[in-house]
Amino acid sequence: MKIGLFGTLAVLMWISLTPAAAQQAISTPILTSAENFRDIAGIAANRGGTGFANTTSNFGVMRTGVFYRSNVLSLSNADWITLSSLRIGRDIDLRTPGEISAAPDTVPAGAVYTNINVIGTANLPSPTLSTVTMDAVLSYGQSGYQTFVTNPVERSGFRTVLLTLAHDSGPDLFHCSLGKDRTGWTAVLLESIAGVSSATIMNDYLASNTTLAATISAETAALVAIAPELSGMNLNPLFGVDSSFLQAALDQANASYGSMYGYLMQGLGLSLEDIYVLRGKMVNYTLLPGQTAFGGNDASGASFLNALQNSSLSGNYTAYNYYLQSAVDTGTLGGVQRQIGGQVHADTASYLLRQPRWIDAALAPYADGLDLAQGQTRVWLAGLGGGFWSQGRSGISPSTEHSAGTLIGATLRPSEQASAYLGLGATAGTVESAAATATINTVLATLGGRYGFVSLETGPYVLARVDGGWVDSQSSRPLGGNLGTATGRVNGSVFSGLAGIGDVLRFDPATITPQLGFRVTNQTLGGFSESGSEVALDVHGQSNTTTSLLADLNLSLDPRQLGTWTIAPAVSLGYERVLGNPQVESTATRYGVAVSQKSAFDSCDLLKAGLGLTTRHDAFVIEAKANAIAGNASGSAGLSGQLSVGYRF
Repeated sequence: MKIGLFGTLAVLMWISLTPAAAQQAISTPILTSAENFRDIAGIAANRGGTGFANTTSNFGVMRTGVFYRSNVLSLSNADWITLSSLRIGRDIDLRTPGEISAAPDTVPAGAVYTNINVIGTANLPSPTLSTVTMDAVLSYGQSGYQTFVTNPVERSGFRTVLLTLAHDSGPDLFHCSLGKDRTGWTAVLLESIAGVSSATIMNDYLASNTTLAATISAETAALVAIAPELSGMNLNPLFGVDSSFLQAALDQANASYGSMYGYLMQGLGLSLEDIYVLRGKMVNYTLLPGQTAFGGNDASGASFLNALQNSSLSGNYTAYNYYLQSAVDTGTLGGVQRQIGGQVHADTASYLLRQPRWIDAALAPYADGLDLAQGQTRVWLAGLGGGFWSQGRSGISPSTEHSAGTLIGATLRPSEQASAYLGLGATAGTVESAAATATINTVLATLGGRYGFVSLETGPYVLARVDGGWVDSQSSRPLGGNLGTATGRVNGSVFSGLAGIGDVLRFDPATITPQLGFRVTNQTLGGFSESGSEVALDVHGQSNTTTSLLADLNLSLDPRQLGTWTIAPAVSLGYERVLGNPQVESTATRYGVAVSQKSAFDSCDLLKAGLGLTTRHDAFVIEAKANAIAGNASGSAGLSGQLSVGYRF
């Protein structure tokens, strides 16, 4: 399904409004004693930024409060209290031992202090410029940044930093002395992984010149005081940052490894899983691939996958995180949106609501007691098997049902005007939808009777029947995207009551029996938790009730003798009108995120037809029958066959 031109324009207009609708405002506190402290997600408006979290490729938005960057944490008491309130889990110090000794960190409360000396030397090298010229300053800065890419010790240091951030639950803070070079490059790597635009990355990098303006000005004044000949020269690149510094490192990464991802994976030795974990921590995707084009259960499943980004499955080494980030990269959810929600649970409930129709067919030859004399009883055994199919549409997967079972019982005619019956049986069924299968076993009982105002053989009559069954259902849902197979088991029940009126009309050599009825059916399944997958569902209990109006017409020819047997063909037609909505909906949750699914079957009108043949020999009766059913809405249709045998005594 493709989005039309107007749909595409609508999506683009919606995305253009994300600062107000989806992006988080940047509310990072400003620290006077650590002036370059900020959230890597974006820059406040009063510090040269947009005031909102940065957007990324593929409709992503940076999460705030995940990773912070800073200069040295020589904190005032007030700033220490402020920083501690952010509940930072780790303070990663990128400096050398010499720098740390000169200005130790004031570690925020609750944070673990970790030193990762990314350049690997005991002290930070001092600039060695023979002459202080703009070209010399720029050349020195550019070459220093190039070593972030070419020096194996520094690559190892940055690798350790990124892996530490990936494995931490966060939030984390990293910093060097001024928070502009080693810290700046680390932030560039993270923003590149997140998919932030190159222009935004550069703007965020250069923001250090704004946040460190006072420090740069003081350092410049101090240098000019001892070297007056430098007065009037732009010394900002010496004490701040310059776009050429970062560009030199980026160009070197392309030259050495072909791309930034090549540098991350080959140069730093990160795995794709490491990169995906970092991206999952930093980015929330407002739209997943194809999400706006989905409908029905597919749309619900895609929304569920989207919402799980805010669970513990995202930004960790989980199958879900790897699947989702891969899906973003490849531009497709790979059909998982159809499998994730558990449509089979709704289809199972829908299947159970149609169980009484199975009993209708099994009882048909024996419910009236017409071939019994007063005081006679017939015991019988009926076997029935068949299939039922509902086509998929509007994001709902097709459903296939198969069932087989037996019903054993007895019919008694206590008087000329009345008959009664009792049956016990079991069915085994399977329901398949959205790549999942449910195996449903039902043990059931039925009790009913018929009363003719004149006699059972002719004239009007009334009938009533109640059915009850115990249900055991086991489901298995293989999920795409290497998400495993979710399995579960639940018990439940199905009950129904039927009341009707009819008339037996004799038109020699045939009997026509029109009948009207009203049926109420209730299905109940308990709640249960699936297992076997990170995204296995906690399926809510279901209780659904349907009411139906029934109209049936049976035509049977009088028996014909064939040797010692008699043979009588019969035709049945039926119509059922479901009152209310026949579609069943299931709900489930995972990590507090809800997902709902609708059954494939949604027909209000059902047409039924059957063709049977009854043979008798003395006390024995055998009947074979074929039945067909068709629904009006989702292309639902079914076929079944029945074979039964009875004995009269």
